[in-house]
Order: sequence, then C-alpha cells, then structure tokens
Amino acid sequence: MFILAIAIFSTSPFYNANFFLPIRSLSVFSNPAGLGISTGAEAFATYDLGSEVITTGASAGNIGFGYMKDDSLHFYEISIGYRLPGAFTIGYAYEFGDTSVHIAGIECRPNGQLSLSCRTEIKHQRYVSGGIEIMPYLHYVTLSFAVTYEGIDDTLAFLYGGMITPIHGLGAFFFADKEFNWNAGMEFSFGYGKITGKYSSQSEKFSGGLLLSAQRYRTFVED
Repeated sequence: MFILAIAIFSTSPFYNANFFLPIRSLSVFSNPAGLGISTGAEAFATYDLGSEVITTGASAGNIGFGYMKDDSLHFYEISIGYRLPGAFTIGYAYEFGDTSVHIAGIECRPNGQLSLSCRTEIKHQRYVSGGIEIMPYLHYVTLSFAVTYEGIDDTLAFLYGGMITPIHGLGAFFFADKEFNWNAGMEFSFGYGKITGKYSSQSEKFSGGLLLSAQRYRTFVED
C-alpha cells in the first residue's frame, strides 16, 4: 500500500497540492473521509503519458468507486465517507485486486483556511499517512504538507508544495519530495468539469486528467 500511495501521488495530476485532502471522487485511493465533505456525483480519469499507469474514480453521494492500473498490477476500491457533527468527517475503504487492505480515514476542516487529514490501514497498522493544508489568502494560495510512514521497512516519505489560483478556475501548482523530485502543472475549471496536466522531473513525463461533475466548480466563466 505504501508503493500504491506513492505511485498515485507521483502520477495523478489531480492530486496536485491537495495530497490527502481532496473531496468527492478524488478521495478514491486518497482518503475516503473526503467523500463525506461535499457529496455529489462526479467521475475522473488520469493517464501518465508514456507508461501504463491509469487511475479512474467516481462518486455518488457518500460512496466512491475506483480502479487503478500500474503496468501489470490492477487495484480496485470501494469507499464511503460520513460527515460528523462539527468539523470532522470519517471514511472507510476496501482496496482489492493485486492487494487487499482495509483503510480508515479522518479529516478535520475547522474553518475555510485549515484542513487536516489522516489515513491508515485498519488491521495491520503498517501504513499511515497524514496531511495539512493551509489557505492563508482565501482560495488564492494553498500551502500543503504530507507525510507517509510504512512500518515494515521503517520508511518515511513526505511531500510539500503549494497551489496559486490567481482567478477562479485557473490554478498553477508545484510539489516535491525530500529528494526534491518535483512536479509542476496547471488546473483549469470550466464549471461542471476540470482538466489538468502535470510534468514530473523524476519520470520526465507528462500526465493529464479530466473530471466531470454534476456539481458546479468555481470558474471565471460565469453564467
């Protein structure tokens, strides 16, 4: 699962500076608690150009479904999120295919400027990840940090980065790991959908994604 999580954040351009704090369908393979934050119906797909990494996901209400192909490996997920009274949401996911694991997640969003998350395996407790997201200037600037720990080999990894949104619906992001393998890209919202692209310095490849949603995202294309 440690390898799967790192593969997702290395390839999917939608996990730009959100790390473990996305909402709706993007919570698939990330943190199931995000499915309880803003319910709705949407689907996304990403592709890593020049490789065999494909990630897809969909959500309907509090439930999410996902599929990931990484070369010859295949992973599936079914997940659910629930919003508790106050600032917390919790979630559960079952990932199966070439791996089988139960995942628990929790997120806390006390206000519009701070978000916290944690995700871990339920049974073996060999893998845990957490993230923090700060938006000091409303939605124009997002600063993020995430850490992942895998207990079998005592491996620690972290990501840090940020996203700048000068106008609604248009964002540029950058993030890197502790070896400064960096990723940079852009995201564009056209209301009921998003497109995004990213370049990775480590793989020297581009990846792209498309998201379609029944709920409108903020965009400079006003009605």
